Amino acid sequence: MIPGLRPAQDRVRAAVFSALANWVHGARILDLFAGTGAYGLEALSRGAGSALFIEQNQRTAESLRHNLESLGYNFPVLETPVESWLPTAPTASFDLIFLDPPYDQTPEELSTWNITAGLEHLLAPKGRIVWEHSHRAKWSTEAPLKEVWRREYGQTCVSFLAR
Repeated sequence: MIPGLRPAQDRVRAAVFSALANWVHGARILDLFAGTGAYGLEALSRGAGSALFIEQNQRTAESLRHNLESLGYNFPVLETPVESWLPTAPTASFDLIFLDPPYDQTPEELSTWNITAGLEHLLAPKGRIVWEHSHRAKWSTEAPLKEVWRREYGQTCVSFLAR
């Protein structure tokens, strides 16, 4: 296990994909803070059409590339911090954006970190952002995004955001 890496729990991921139901087939996926790529890989295994993975840690990104290749997928893994990539992101339209940032911020950082800023420009009109975060995170969405679904699983919370 790579230090600091926190893969999505199986039960949380299963609940998320159960809630997404028919949203995944043919979807264009963006996996931010990809880590092991658990969300993006699960989406691909369920019939997503394409995926782009953003992961800043070189070792983790290399491992993800290897996993994609071993599964027969040829999708890009960009090695860059999400916060640096977002302002320069090319015009694109993703049906599902998976957002799984690190949990290790202080309560103050969790209260002020507006990680969803700018994502609306990458989201397809009827798309969804699936955000896994600490239950301690205090945040509010800014228009045009709104929370449309939320579940807590112990320390983990998952929110679906939409326009």
